[in-house]
Amino acid sequence: MINSAVNRIVLALLLVAAQETLRVDVSLVTVGVQVTDRLGRDVRGLKVENFSIYDDGVPQRIEFFSDEEQPITLGILLDRSDSMSYNAKLERAKEAAVALVQSAREGSEYFYLSFDDHVKLAADLTSDPREIEAAIGNTTLGGGTSLYDAVLEGLSRSGAAHQPRQVLVIISDGADQHSIHPLAEVIRKVRDAKLQVYAIGYFGKDEEPFFRRSGAKLTLIDGHEVDNPRNVLHRLASDSGAEAFFPRSDKELAQAVRKIANDLRTQYTLSFYPPPSINDNAYHPLRVAVRGGRYTVRARPGYSTSSSILRPAQPGQSQSGSD
Repeated sequence: MINSAVNRIVLALLLVAAQETLRVDVSLVTVGVQVTDRLGRDVRGLKVENFSIYDDGVPQRIEFFSDEEQPITLGILLDRSDSMSYNAKLERAKEAAVALVQSAREGSEYFYLSFDDHVKLAADLTSDPREIEAAIGNTTLGGGTSLYDAVLEGLSRSGAAHQPRQVLVIISDGADQHSIHPLAEVIRKVRDAKLQVYAIGYFGKDEEPFFRRSGAKLTLIDGHEVDNPRNVLHRLASDSGAEAFFPRSDKELAQAVRKIANDLRTQYTLSFYPPPSINDNAYHPLRVAVRGGRYTVRARPGYSTSSSILRPAQPGQSQSGSD
């Protein structure tokens, strides 16, 4: 009788230990959420109880919540193709990239990739913004455009990041013609990732309206077909819960930089543990709902469990028991 009771206790303890081990193995998913009112103004002051998050339509327990500006991992991807020489676009783009680095909260980390027909890691992950600013300043003009390869390299570098909030910012002016990897692969991996991809399409004065009116593909003078870069940048941003901007002047470029910087400062941060699944690498649709007003909510539309990384709560985050 005693042995039977002891066996039940031991079995219960083993089950608890297994559940705890399984919980540690399940990756924490962190989501940046932008909330605006009917006039497009940022909504501040919301509490964890205002939010609900749904994974595959099932409500999840919000484990961590923050309404404060968080340190981030910021990856800058800058196009240095020869077309960036027009109207000194490369110099303006470098100024925009430096402004983004300077806008990040203290404690953030950074890396910098420049790309033409090849991708160059100009500065690896560092917490010193001066290293990134120096690398941006040393960027010179190159050849063609390998945007897709640059995005995949950016995703790979983000995988070694220490901050749960991760952002890539692309500044590019043209269509990809030199990447080894196809667009479909890039879209899939951006959708699976847990970071946000902001994009600035810094096109020429005549190019932007042409790209806007065109379809998914463009035919070049030599008959070669390429992806419409405006569509590509918009897709990368929207599939990651971010935004794409297409400035037509230096003034609008500065406005785009300020909007991205403001987004990163005013987003809410939600984290949850997804339901544990064995060998589940599927794409999980996400939906964030906000109670308390007629709000517009922007957040990434999904994630893959194979790409999320377990992170502890950061300073300024609070635990929550909200479902």
